[in-house]
Formats: sequence, C-alpha cells, structure tokens
Amino acid sequence: MRGEKKEINIRIGKRLKEARESNGFTQEKLAEVLNVGVEHYRKVESGMYGLQLEKMLLLYEKYKIDPTYLITGNRKKFFDLEEYLANCSREERNKLIERILDYMKKMLIEPQ
Repeated sequence: MRGEKKEINIRIGKRLKEARESNGFTQEKLAEVLNVGVEHYRKVESGMYGLQLEKMLLLYEKYKIDPTYLITGNRKKFFDLEEYLANCSREERNKLIERILDYMKKMLIEPQ
C-alpha cells in the first residue's frame, strides 16, 4: 500500500497546489510553514502522501486556505461584503481593509 496514490490524496494535492499558486507561494514556502521537507511537500501535492488534519488547520489559521475546499472541492458560494461590514466590529473591519490592501500590494508587485 505504501507508495500508492489514494484518490482523495490526489484531489487534495491538486487543490492544495491550486491554492498555493493562486496565493503566489512556492513549494518551499509552504513546506517551511508546514514544517516538512520540500520533497515531502511535493509528494503531498502529487498525492503520494496525505495531508494531515493538523497541517490543514495550520494552513487555514495562517493563510485562510479552507480545509473544506481541500477535502471536498466545495467553495463557499457567496460572501456578502455589505452584510459582513454591517455586522462586524471596527477591529474586524480594519483587519479586512488591511488584508485587502496587502493583497492589492502583492498583486501590483507580483502580477499574475
């Protein structure tokens, strides 16, 4: 069984690669964040190894990569910005604005 690719690992690996690339991360960066070697990380993306739940949680906490998406492929359907802003605290609103500005800077510096 060792060395065989499981279908679920292949799907998670593909989604992880997609999330990594859309966020502009290298395999080396995510390997470092997950505290695994680069070769191990490559095998996760290829589906050779599975991604531990603790590692999925770490990706969510650090980069908001949704574990539900990694496992099922289902994305959140809709985010109502007006509703969120109307119901969040000033601190949450400021954090959102900071994240948007950081994202915009990143997109200007590293155009896709």
